[in-house]
Amino acid sequence: MKISLFSLSAVVALTIAFTPSLSSAAPSSPLPIPPIDRRPHSDNGASASAAPSSPLPIPPIDRRPHSDNGASASAAYDSASAAPSDIVSFKNDRVVRINIQTESDLKTLTDSERSLELDYFTHSKGIGGTIDIRVPAKSFKSFQALHLNYTTVVEDLQGMIDEEAQKNGEYLEQVWGASVQQVQNSLRLNRGGHGSREEEESQIYASPMAADAWFQGYHSYADHVKWLNAQVKGSKGKAQAFSAGKSFEGRPQAGIRLGTGKKHIVFHGTQHAREWVTTMTVEYMISQLLNSKDKKVAGYLKKYTFHIIPIMNPDGFVVSQTSNRMHRKNTQPNPGSRCLGTDINRNWDSHFGQGGSSKDPCADDYMGPRAFSTPEATNIARYLRSLPNVAAYLDIHSFSQLWMVPFGYSSTRPGTYAYMDGLAEKAVNALAKVHGTRFRHGDIFHTIYQSSGTSVDYAYEVAKAGVAMAVELRDTGRNGFMLPAEQILPTGEETWAALSAILDNMK
Repeated sequence: MKISLFSLSAVVALTIAFTPSLSSAAPSSPLPIPPIDRRPHSDNGASASAAPSSPLPIPPIDRRPHSDNGASASAAYDSASAAPSDIVSFKNDRVVRINIQTESDLKTLTDSERSLELDYFTHSKGIGGTIDIRVPAKSFKSFQALHLNYTTVVEDLQGMIDEEAQKNGEYLEQVWGASVQQVQNSLRLNRGGHGSREEEESQIYASPMAADAWFQGYHSYADHVKWLNAQVKGSKGKAQAFSAGKSFEGRPQAGIRLGTGKKHIVFHGTQHAREWVTTMTVEYMISQLLNSKDKKVAGYLKKYTFHIIPIMNPDGFVVSQTSNRMHRKNTQPNPGSRCLGTDINRNWDSHFGQGGSSKDPCADDYMGPRAFSTPEATNIARYLRSLPNVAAYLDIHSFSQLWMVPFGYSSTRPGTYAYMDGLAEKAVNALAKVHGTRFRHGDIFHTIYQSSGTSVDYAYEVAKAGVAMAVELRDTGRNGFMLPAEQILPTGEETWAALSAILDNMK
């Protein structure tokens, strides 16, 4: 069975079921989907001074098959964007952990990755290390013939995806839906049933009564947009909405700005689409900065201005929710290739193409034809450069439990490595005290793998961020990108402790 966790029909059905007073306003037939402008968005960067303070509109989602780029739903290796009716299935695909013992092992694996359509879940191709890889069912016998030393982590990836969808559906109905209904009833009781749909939605998403329920499951892209808008509306002027620019398909890279300090802190989640827990964790950081009664938080907001973008790659995120759960990249077509998308985090103009990235459009770490060929990376870079004093930049990923600093492209460490890694050490120590979760820290090159054209190296070298960090959240591979929903809140709590330790100790 192939399940799309956030298909349009499911979202509409849930909205009607949990907001009865609003169901009468819902159309009886699907709304027409406007065409997507697939031209490069070269003029969409928003400067910090021009960032809008009003909530962003909820953009339409392109749910048509991407027939113009030759993507095939049957080719899971493509990470292809498809219509919900063409959901990519991973039935009987395995996730294996390979022990790389010799140079010969590494060469055997590398030489076979294209023909066997292997999907790297981790990319550390070092002797003596391990790599987690998805092996398509049709390639498994050929993979076994390579005689590599491996263990199976997941027997049937589709079964794991279906279980995630089922559990999250139960959450949406039993927890989030019940919370929405409770807040809704309270609002109507207090105001006598008056108020517009938009006002009611905003109050629901910003309500403290619904806050705990929000972090107990995963949500659709449209709901994330509503949630972010509601935080701005409910902040009483404490927060402002902004967009760093538009994605390839025209969705805003929507963010929230908090604080009044002269030093700027920028961070985002979901640069890689399938890393859903990063979206929720970044939103947890927003919630803490907005709602915490801790006096230290007031100090943070006085000293710094925070620029926070929960979903940096909205197009890819929508694909991962509606048609291909394992989609990582953005959704730009690659002329001459059946494969869709560029790895945004190999596309930054910082030592572009100097190792740890691929020239193959079908690879999940495809760097693109040139630096900043993706609007998503271009926009964030422009936004970073528009800020006069970037004290810190954090790029939040999952999974592997790592807290890392530059460089990724080179084994040479930056001049301020000791300072940045010292902060990372304080962060992982504070994090461990919350739930006992253990992270490793160090520079990217030595801690995980070589990678060039990355956001963190760019933020440090070009945007001159005082501190630049790449974070890999829970877990270490048992659940991987499909971290169970019951771990969202603990992940947020421990990450907040880590961020607080950094803020407390930055120069």
